[in-house]
Amino acid sequence: MSGPNVAVVVLDTLRADAFEDEFDWLSGVRFADAYSTSHWTVPAHASLFTGRYASEVGVHAKSPALDCEDRTLAEAFRSAGYTTRLWTANPQLFEWDEWDRGFDQYVGPYELPPTADGAFDWQSYVQSSDRDGVGFYLDGLRRCLRSEHPTLRSLRHGYREFRRSVADGGTRALHDRLRATDFGDRELLVVNLMEAHSPWEPPEPYRTVAETMDVTIGEAFAGEVSDPDRIRRAYRDSVRYLADAYADLFADLRERFDYVVTLSDHGELLGERGLWNHGYGLAPELTRVPLVVSGEGLPDETRDDPASLLDVHRTVAALAGVEVESRGRDLLSDDAARDRLVEFHGFLPWHRDQFRREGVEDVFDARDSPLDGIVTAGGGYAHETHDAADETRATGPNDGAVRVARGDPDRPTARLASLRESVARREVSDAPTEVSDDVRDRLEELGYA
Repeated sequence: MSGPNVAVVVLDTLRADAFEDEFDWLSGVRFADAYSTSHWTVPAHASLFTGRYASEVGVHAKSPALDCEDRTLAEAFRSAGYTTRLWTANPQLFEWDEWDRGFDQYVGPYELPPTADGAFDWQSYVQSSDRDGVGFYLDGLRRCLRSEHPTLRSLRHGYREFRRSVADGGTRALHDRLRATDFGDRELLVVNLMEAHSPWEPPEPYRTVAETMDVTIGEAFAGEVSDPDRIRRAYRDSVRYLADAYADLFADLRERFDYVVTLSDHGELLGERGLWNHGYGLAPELTRVPLVVSGEGLPDETRDDPASLLDVHRTVAALAGVEVESRGRDLLSDDAARDRLVEFHGFLPWHRDQFRREGVEDVFDARDSPLDGIVTAGGGYAHETHDAADETRATGPNDGAVRVARGDPDRPTARLASLRESVARREVSDAPTEVSDDVRDRLEELGYA
């Protein structure tokens, strides 16, 4: 039985305003007022994969495994006869348990480049080796030379792999994998690309900042952010590179897939209200995201009805005629927007080490508690804060200014209270903070530890 092929591409950490500046070439139905359900990857993808709030399924900073009873999007597609693939440059969707649920093919960051034909499998070696330092490279070289694989081709392949920067967001490697893959009918492909995520080190000629730039959440709260203009430039440089790389990838995706859904999971704070990174809070620079649905018979138009990652879940299923249970609406057939919740579940456990190193552990303790926000059906946006003096105004045209601050005598507003009461939040135990050295290294590379 035939059916449309659908690709979902998450451009991780891409702010909506940066997208508007660099992705005007992207065709399809563009949702100008789209929001995530959270401020970082794990809870946002939990909503994208289940059509529920992250707190409902118990998948967030304190519990990052996709361990819930809800059927995932991939499981629903596979039950409908689809071949399902997840290709992710983000280790957050690869290191934690059960994110492979429903996927026939599950490819992580170090496996994204396809192995050269007949060459030694360096990706498998990296995953399986328990060596480090010089011994890691010597052991790999010894195994390569003793193998039956063509030596020169294997060495060239390994050289390219080991030269890859930690800032490589995966788009070029994933594009190579796309070209090397034979797709049939009824395919679901979910992709996460990391060019807009720190550390920012785009290739020449996109770089206007010589060094690799990033800001950890601990440094941000300690007031240790130097060269803010250079940090913003490095982020924008990376977005320009991503836009060009994705333009090439998108063209090939459209040849192989009937529909391509392009979005981000969250944005990035670049000094607004003195905040940086995407590890804290629900500021609109974090939660407003790009969203475009491209494909057969879809017009090039911009819509201003608010959309949520919850809606992306149902919309993707509807494109393929797959039945799902979801809080979301089909954005292409149902224009009746609903109030949507946005959630902060507290800091990641590994952030405490950063705050301790920077001498601001008291700030971690004072702000490590949940906050909620609301995207109203009329386009307003407001969120709670840990600072009663903070005021957040609606970003939409219809609902006016809203003030929702933790500690206010009238907190929260009636609409946020009603929305929050409609969500049955799942109680989960905090995940262990001890992880393997390999996982911790990857968390540190991305600024999470």
